[in-house]
Amino acid sequence: MLRTWSVIGLCVLCIVFSSVGLAQAEGKFAIVFATGGLGDKSFNDSAMHGMTLAKEQHGIEFDFAEPTAIAEYQPYLMQFANTRQYDLIISIGFDQADALNEIAVQFPEQKFAIVDMVVDKPNVASYVYKEKERGFLMGVASALMTVKTDDPRINAEKVIGVIGGMKIPLIDANIAGFIAGAKYVDPKINALHSYVGHWADPGKGKELALSMIEQGADVVWGAAGRSGLGVINAAQEKNIYAIGADSDQGHLAPDNVLTNGMKFVDQTVLLAMKQVLDGKFEGVIHVLGVAEDVLGYSTNLLPDDVIKALEDVKAKIIAGEIEIPETIETVQ
Repeated sequence: MLRTWSVIGLCVLCIVFSSVGLAQAEGKFAIVFATGGLGDKSFNDSAMHGMTLAKEQHGIEFDFAEPTAIAEYQPYLMQFANTRQYDLIISIGFDQADALNEIAVQFPEQKFAIVDMVVDKPNVASYVYKEKERGFLMGVASALMTVKTDDPRINAEKVIGVIGGMKIPLIDANIAGFIAGAKYVDPKINALHSYVGHWADPGKGKELALSMIEQGADVVWGAAGRSGLGVINAAQEKNIYAIGADSDQGHLAPDNVLTNGMKFVDQTVLLAMKQVLDGKFEGVIHVLGVAEDVLGYSTNLLPDDVIKALEDVKAKIIAGEIEIPETIETVQ
């Protein structure tokens, strides 16, 4: 029997419980999303897809919370942990680390997981990504497109761009990889970069993208959560190419989304829950990348020759034949 939707009060906050799971579920889980919320067509939506996959494949139950501010993370985590009924509580996003650090100490018997950040506690499994690998693939794809002369969306300038949500190490790793990937194709390519300063500001994302387009960029990647939707909107308006992030965002602008820097958060969330269900939970750091099939790209509007080149680059990354810088300062 499916449970009906219910709301539990928490001061001025609330936790919305989902109508999921079977009466004889294999496990019960909770997830606290990042502040961008559901509907971002990106990170959070992909995480939710992982939860629904676990429901379909393993018959689990899950509850979830959608904070709107960083200050809400700790109360939500506390509320979930206080029930002592969850096999695993999952934090989505780097900025939950401080809150989870505190809560994990208070509930040493509770298993936690965090995606996209490290919390060094014995009861926390941390799942992080080799962001530079994804960035490198996006830089290669962008560069190969901007040097094409037979595409009406491509101008004569060798300019591409990437817009990050916030200036943090994981975004800088994506940007460093992006610039390095572009230079790998052609050292003369100008790879612009900037930051929105927020994960949920599509207006600012669009403004930054339009600025890059004015500077000659004909391919722009929005690695910025919900803010990246503004990048796609700008690309559609100016009829250039956009690159989406985390999930396949091609449906938002089918004629303009070239590809997507895929981060399969859904598979990461599914992996975390399956490790608990299989009795293999470990409070360690799990580092995932192209080789583990959790980072990659979608084909969308990519020409066949670009796809072939990307596959060759992927193989070289997996084989350790390409050294990718982790920071923008170290890009050669």
